[in-house]
Amino acid sequence: MKTILSLIVVILSCATLSNAFTFVPSTKTSVATSTSLEMGLFDGISKAFSNEEYAAPPEGIKATARHILVKTPEEINTILEQIGTTPFANLAQQYSTCPSGARGGSLGSFSPGTMVKAFDEVVFNKDTNIGEVVGPVQTQFGYHLIVVDKRTGV
Repeated sequence: MKTILSLIVVILSCATLSNAFTFVPSTKTSVATSTSLEMGLFDGISKAFSNEEYAAPPEGIKATARHILVKTPEEINTILEQIGTTPFANLAQQYSTCPSGARGGSLGSFSPGTMVKAFDEVVFNKDTNIGEVVGPVQTQFGYHLIVVDKRTGV
C-alpha cells in the first residue's frame, strides 16, 4: 500500500511539474510563466479511457418502409387501381416479387445506403410524405411502390 501511495505522489508531482510552466517566446528573452491546470490528473485519465471521441454516433438517419416490387409498369397500374380499396399489405402479399411481400412488403428499419440509390432518394427525401404511396420507382430490380412509415434524422 505504501508503494502505491508513493507511486501516486510521484505521478502527481511529475504531472504538476510538466504542466506548471509554459514557454512563452518574447522578442527579448525567454520567460517561463506559471499557468493553472484546467483539469485534474484523474479527470485527464478518466477522459482518456472514456473514448468519447470514438464512441458510436447517436441515433442517426433511419427509415422504416414497405414496398411492392413488380417487373412491369402494367402490374404497377393494376396495383394502383386497387390502392384505395385493398390494404397495401394484402397487395404486397399478392403481387410483390420481393421476399418482403410475405411480410406485407415490410423492409423494417434501415439507414441511407442500405437500399439502392433510387429507392433511398425517395425514402429519405423530406418531401416524401409519411404513410403515402409513392411510385412507381424504377430500379434494376423492377418497379416499386413505396410507403415510408417512419423517418428520423432527416
